[in-house]
Amino acid sequence: MKKFKKLSALATAGVMAVSLAGCGESTSTGMNIDGTDIRAGIFIFYTMSAYYEASNIIAEDGTDTSDVNNIKNAHIDNVTSKEWIQNKAEEYCTQFIAIEREFDALGEELTAEEVSEIDSMLSYYTSGDGGDFYTKNGISSESLRDIMEIDYKRQHVFKHYYGFDSEKGMSEDELKDYFNDNYARVEYITIDLKDSEGNLLKGNDKKELIKLAEDYAKEVNKETTEQKKLYKMDEIREEYNEYKIEKAEEEAAKTATTDSGTTTTTTTTTTTSDPTETTTTTTTNPFANEVLVQLVTVTTAEKADISVGESGETTTATEPNYVPSKKANEFIFNEAETGVASVVEDSEAVYVILKADLYERLTDDDWWSENYILNLQNQKYGDDFSDFIDELAKSYNVSRNERAFKRYEPFSLDYEQ
Repeated sequence: MKKFKKLSALATAGVMAVSLAGCGESTSTGMNIDGTDIRAGIFIFYTMSAYYEASNIIAEDGTDTSDVNNIKNAHIDNVTSKEWIQNKAEEYCTQFIAIEREFDALGEELTAEEVSEIDSMLSYYTSGDGGDFYTKNGISSESLRDIMEIDYKRQHVFKHYYGFDSEKGMSEDELKDYFNDNYARVEYITIDLKDSEGNLLKGNDKKELIKLAEDYAKEVNKETTEQKKLYKMDEIREEYNEYKIEKAEEEAAKTATTDSGTTTTTTTTTTTSDPTETTTTTTTNPFANEVLVQLVTVTTAEKADISVGESGETTTATEPNYVPSKKANEFIFNEAETGVASVVEDSEAVYVILKADLYERLTDDDWWSENYILNLQNQKYGDDFSDFIDELAKSYNVSRNERAFKRYEPFSLDYEQ
């Protein structure tokens, strides 16, 4: 269900709030953590979140997770998928207890605006069939509210320790430098070095495209300011698109044949405007074709050990996502000069790359918004904060309600709308 997955992603990115309920021997509570009972609805939500997480991990090696048996039979990190899911649900529960207690210990309070946002979210997720989806799985609106609140509480605790000039954080200027070190403001044009059938070009055909890229870069570098160079990149992008269309038409004309098998010669007439006219290109958004490229600092992506069935085979690490390519990404962060258009030739494409001044866009109404700041702080300190919360959670005594774990085991829940 799309709404559940969206909320689950939000919730497990932070950790969820806890509801304090009376202790009992029924299945109304999922577990007791350090003297605090966890309402069953919250435990169920975490179990379902962990199920989707397990499903995504298992699917990474190409396993068909639409067949629930493939999930049931899988092992993740050397334990059964069921055990992994329930362990993960318990982990989330101990983490949200840690956040809840730290939030209270710091004397933090949710703002009126945050409470209003939570009200709106609750209304959205329980509207229409959404409410039935949660109810039939034993998740009440009260549990959902607790779940939503913790993400806000997490932000309060995080900002206390890692916000600007806090105990463990950095100043605003230091965070801007961190942004600049790890991201690049770039506009680039990709010139494909393959033909229409996907074959790599060779000889003069390849040289023609590399020469084209070099000429484009020279045109850009003739401009006197960075902004003019960015506009020139936009113009060149249009020129290259026209060039591709013309080449496609030429190729089609050369290969077209009549029904009798004889080659048909096609004459294309191009209408040009008066050479004395001046064409003005108006761009309403000067940043329309810019992208924010992230520095890749690892050689392989981390991945859980997964095996399905009795084969015992585990997946291998995958290559991280380099933008626009590994070679181009490394060039952008190690060699590129700000404000100078350059050409980078790779195996399947040649790139015209212009790296611009990132600091110019660090304004309140652009890239220095509250969301950008919080995302950067989480990128920088997220692992440290998670370690801090996990360390608090390690000291808790956890007692599972085995009846609830059996009743609400992962494969007994209804994941379909």
